[in-house]
Amino acid sequence: MASRAEQALAYAAERSILVPHGCRYWTQSLTSDGYAKATITEDGRERTVRVHRWLVEEVRGPRPMPAVLKIAHGCNESLCIELGHLAAGSQLANLRQMAAQGRSAGRAHVGTADSRGPLGRAQAIQAALRDGLDLPVLAAAMRAGEVRPLVREALAGGYDAETYLAAVEASDPSRSQLPLF
Repeated sequence: MASRAEQALAYAAERSILVPHGCRYWTQSLTSDGYAKATITEDGRERTVRVHRWLVEEVRGPRPMPAVLKIAHGCNESLCIELGHLAAGSQLANLRQMAAQGRSAGRAHVGTADSRGPLGRAQAIQAALRDGLDLPVLAAAMRAGEVRPLVREALAGGYDAETYLAAVEASDPSRSQLPLF
């Protein structure tokens, strides 16, 4: 019999699509703020979970994870459930990352955030993946609400994982930059 961690990974893999730039996009239900949501049954009881948090609990622990710990997405994609993109940390650390990347103004996402908001972006990506992985369709969905000029340009000609990731990295104001003089 498979372990809890193996079962959780299989459950997630059956309900998501791994795309070339490394994100694993959830294809099922979403929360009102664009995060992956599922109803799971444990010990005969159903509960609704945010999939990224549940997956980290099941695979890495601790189980249950203390409420004070949040799960941050290194990729900044609320729809992503790829374990390599998820890390447990404090809310303060998560907010500092968001601010350093120019994605916040108080509690609101701004700056380099998608103009459709996290839910709108997640819904657009899911719609693009509805019939499977079609890279030109995915690129168009990702580009539609993108506000970062370099990323929009990278997606304009279609989808290329390396070009996309380089544009995302180059657009991140929290990355150290060379001094001008």
